[in-house]
Amino acid sequence: MLQSRRIVVTMATVATLVAVPATASAKSPKVSASAGVQVHVVKAKKAIKLLKKAAKADNNAVVISQLRTARSQVAAASKLARRMAKSADPVAAAASLTLVGTSYDQLLGSVTGIVDDVTGQAQTMLAQSINPTLAGNAQVLSVLTSLLDDVPASVQPLLASIVGSLGVSSGNDIVTMVTALASGALPVDINALLTQSIHAATAAIQGSFATITSIMPLMSSTVQGPLSQILATVTQVGSPGSILPSVLNSASALSTITGLISTVLGALPVAGGVAGAGGLTSTLTGLLGSITGASGGVLPGNLGTTLSSLLGGITGGGAGSIPGVGGVMSTVTGLINSLLGGLLGGLGTATA
Repeated sequence: MLQSRRIVVTMATVATLVAVPATASAKSPKVSASAGVQVHVVKAKKAIKLLKKAAKADNNAVVISQLRTARSQVAAASKLARRMAKSADPVAAAASLTLVGTSYDQLLGSVTGIVDDVTGQAQTMLAQSINPTLAGNAQVLSVLTSLLDDVPASVQPLLASIVGSLGVSSGNDIVTMVTALASGALPVDINALLTQSIHAATAAIQGSFATITSIMPLMSSTVQGPLSQILATVTQVGSPGSILPSVLNSASALSTITGLISTVLGALPVAGGVAGAGGLTSTLTGLLGSITGASGGVLPGNLGTTLSSLLGGITGGGAGSIPGVGGVMSTVTGLINSLLGGLLGGLGTATA
């Protein structure tokens, strides 16, 4: 089974979100909303870990119970974070919402990764949970996008990058579900559920491409170049943000493109110039790093690592060892052109 690109939210990153102990009760009136988000996210992460462990051990009863726990904890975190967006500091709200978005993505990757490893009621419940998880993530993304108008200008490039990265993060999950269907070993009802989820995830990514196109002016000018090149190549002429059918209908192509976008967006924290915007902005930077950090694995060879290194060099991450921004950008665009040219040239109207 293919392994999805997955967000790893470490306890250290979570702890930077709020200055309260991780053991604090979310029900205590003395605990802030962001602390409540932290508590629920930590519990969800633990449940997801136990969920995957139970699936490997063929313990369907535990799979069911931990799935319920994980879903309820992420939903509770989402409710608190979305409430923050209405009343709290917008940067703090964005940090909490980003944390929730990473949790939804982690849950989605875990569920799609084990749905064909279990049977019976556990398998049905896993398959049935995919669409609600996609919907929950979409809800968080919608609120995050709305905060772009409220956060300081120095934070906008980073938040725009987070919105884009979370929006395309399910690219590998589509491949995982397509692979499970192709095995021919799943019951008819599970096939139907996964087929619906593939369509839902694909439509969500289509919407994210349109969002990325609309918010690109808020992103770093350095990142806009390669990102514009990718979008111009894989979207339909005269319809900004609308993905070419040959890409949209190919799970492997869609995964490659979303991985490429995540790799490019991963360079944005350095380019955004947000160092002086405060501790919560540092949290956003760390969360974006965990979203995009492993994205290179979906690209051929070491292209993801190479692009990240080049873009990091342009924006200050390693400029001392990389001569000439112009030459580096030429190399970046050359790599992107080579990948997309080979990918689209071999697609035609093929489907995954």
